[in-house]
Amino acid sequence: MNKIILLLLALLSVQIIFAQGLIINGNIAMDESSTEGAKIIVYKNNNKIDEQIITKKGKFNLKLAFDGDFKISFEKEGYIAKTVSINTEVPSEILNTRPDFPPVRIIINLLPTVEEVDLSIFEQPVAILSYNYELDDFTFDKEYSDSIRDKIAKAERDVRRIIETKGAAALEKERLFAEFKAKGDNGFSQKQWKIAVDNWQQALAVKPDNKELPEKIDQAKKELERELAAQAIAEQNAKAYQLLITEADNLFNQKQYANAREKYSDAVKLNNTDPYPTKRISEIDALISDLAKQKALTENYTRLIAEADQFFNQKNYNNAEPKYKEALALNYQKEYPTQRLQQIADLQKQENERLKQEADINANYSKIITNADNSFNTKDYANAILHYNQAIGVKPAETYPKEMLAKAEKSLTLLKKQQEEEAERKRQEEARHSEVMAKYNQIIVDADNYFKAENYAQAKLKYTDADNLNTGEVYPKNKLKEIGNIINSVKYQNRLAEYNKNKAAGDKAMEAKNYAPAKVYYLRALEVLPIDEDVISQRLIEIEKMIEQERQDAIMKEYSGHIAKADKAYKEKAYAVAKFYYQKALTTKKDDKYASDQLNEVEKYISERTEKTVEL
Repeated sequence: MNKIILLLLALLSVQIIFAQGLIINGNIAMDESSTEGAKIIVYKNNNKIDEQIITKKGKFNLKLAFDGDFKISFEKEGYIAKTVSINTEVPSEILNTRPDFPPVRIIINLLPTVEEVDLSIFEQPVAILSYNYELDDFTFDKEYSDSIRDKIAKAERDVRRIIETKGAAALEKERLFAEFKAKGDNGFSQKQWKIAVDNWQQALAVKPDNKELPEKIDQAKKELERELAAQAIAEQNAKAYQLLITEADNLFNQKQYANAREKYSDAVKLNNTDPYPTKRISEIDALISDLAKQKALTENYTRLIAEADQFFNQKNYNNAEPKYKEALALNYQKEYPTQRLQQIADLQKQENERLKQEADINANYSKIITNADNSFNTKDYANAILHYNQAIGVKPAETYPKEMLAKAEKSLTLLKKQQEEEAERKRQEEARHSEVMAKYNQIIVDADNYFKAENYAQAKLKYTDADNLNTGEVYPKNKLKEIGNIINSVKYQNRLAEYNKNKAAGDKAMEAKNYAPAKVYYLRALEVLPIDEDVISQRLIEIEKMIEQERQDAIMKEYSGHIAKADKAYKEKAYAVAKFYYQKALTTKKDDKYASDQLNEVEKYISERTEKTVEL
């Protein structure tokens, strides 16, 4: 039982591997030389995606996804590189029905590079592999291979002839020169200037008469000098930075904050990635601020005490007292202002007692007259009459309270009449106001609801109606101003523009009967701003009905489309494609007899794919 499960898993793994891509494998061969050090570089859509180093056995194995245009370059330093172009794009119908393409085996022969032979033919692929629609398999482009076969064969014959002529030593010299030069070129391209110089110098030692390499070596040396100079500057900056930090720390510890801050600032200019000097600058700023506050507190306290003492010495206690209190409130050396305030309190108490004894005779009368006059001036004539009678009782000989008593009695009679008239007027005014406020409150409720729903146009009309009632309430004016700010804001204008854009797009899609996009646009419009909600909701209901109808129509259209494609492929003998579309038709109409019969017929014609081997 376990063996059966393992076998099933193995078969399933093979199917998954096939489904993932096309297998390309084979060998690299070299005349009388090891394949060790050779490599394979894989490009997809002209972008490098993989690189493999070949061992002594020369074997390679690749898996290419069914979705791109690949180039496989077979290389070794000192040898002629060869490229194979492979397009793995396969119709999706084929991958869904028969994704199990057999591996393609490629044998690549690499020859040494020689300068005497024109090798430009190898700048283009030596073979092109792609999917053949009619054969339902991957095949090499025979027409292309025929067009370059003779040129490749001639170039390789010439290379072998030159190799035989030069002998093994000359060939090794050519190989070494090509190897060192290639390593130098690679080092230069990667800005590894020393590697480039070393390898080009070794190549020049092999061929001292080469005219190109001295100039390239000079260029690489200059680049190396620039790089070393930049490194030296960076090291100097690092030392200067550390020196500044040390000096700044010493100044900081000595509380020379201004000088320390200047050093830390200079350090930041040299290295703005280290947070330490920036943090120290923040600490210094805080310390300087605290010192300034303490200095300001001391100066303020000294000034207040000096001003208070001056008033105190002048016996101007009313002005001295607030100054001492203000100094005391600073919570700085509280003893002195506390003593002074107690002295002022004692002196004022003595003065008040003396003034009280002097003023008791007239105090009662003055108080009564003051109360009477205040009552009279505030039209409280009843209390005025009471107080003037009291004043007459205190000082019967005074004529002023008697005269004012007569005026108060006359004014009281007139006031009662006016109050009765005013009460009637207020009653009528309150009735009118209550009616207006009831109307105002209802309008405000409606306006607030529109505002909460972000329907600012309707809200603005309602708040304007409420404001026109002239109730004196500032609420509608504030809301109108708020609406104005919202409407005129860039954010709201962007939302309104987004709403209008989506609604217009929905209307346009609706008119063109593109119901699904119309639904998306209308829903997006409501999400942006919930205005015209009733109209849009009705349109969404209509869209749902139309979409359902379209879905039903689409089912039949999809079935008919699959059958048409399947019949066309069947007629063209593209049986794999025909199988795919007959199967698609059956997923739409499961019990369709025609599609089922045709599928059985197609199965008879589908052939097996074969494994291919090519030597290049």
